[in-house]
Amino acid sequence: MNLTSKNIKKIHQISKNPVCGFFLFLIFSVYNFYGSFILQLHKFTRPTIIDPTAQIHPSASISHWGVHVKKNVIIGENTVIKPHTTIYSGTTIHDRCVIGDTGYQIYRYRKKRLPIIHTGHVIISNDVEIRNNTCIDRAVFGKTTIINSYTRIGMNVKVGHNIRIGSYCLIDDDAAIGGNCTIGDHVHIGKQVAISNRLIIGSHNKIPTNTVQTRDLNERTDVSI
Repeated sequence: MNLTSKNIKKIHQISKNPVCGFFLFLIFSVYNFYGSFILQLHKFTRPTIIDPTAQIHPSASISHWGVHVKKNVIIGENTVIKPHTTIYSGTTIHDRCVIGDTGYQIYRYRKKRLPIIHTGHVIISNDVEIRNNTCIDRAVFGKTTIINSYTRIGMNVKVGHNIRIGSYCLIDDDAAIGGNCTIGDHVHIGKQVAISNRLIIGSHNKIPTNTVQTRDLNERTDVSI
């Protein structure tokens, strides 16, 4: 399922029809059953693999299945790494982070609220640094949340599901990025920035401190920032 902004708007429009809304509710219920089965299966078919060069604090918690930690990774105190997470070489994840948790995707039908199970992945590429208390959600509908190489993420940052963050980005403390966003390369996101769901932020943009970003930003040709 391709979670583009256009498709999600279509789902919202269709769900307003009582018959279609109920039909979608059934589809997502079946998907949840299927997703639960897949996750249970992966417990037995995808053992966790940790490279012996990785430095993992004794208090860190890493799922015994579905995690791949590669060379020279550093994982700090009380950090939690959940299933369907791959962390590539040279990455540092500091204290009290949560990587690969279930995101927040709810289907609403009348008074019912159906949480959608997250069967996707998180990929943290080479030489990424993630500071204390940051949370990165795994994707929904089998997609992937990706943090690309040499990106730096500050403290208390929230990265939602199905997000792609490019290379050499800088995300300052206390930022929040809504689900299904795409962030280009060399983007600087200031402190306490909130980025709405399903936005595209082109490469070489700078979003100032305390901004609430609700519109797409085209790629900048001035790369001096």
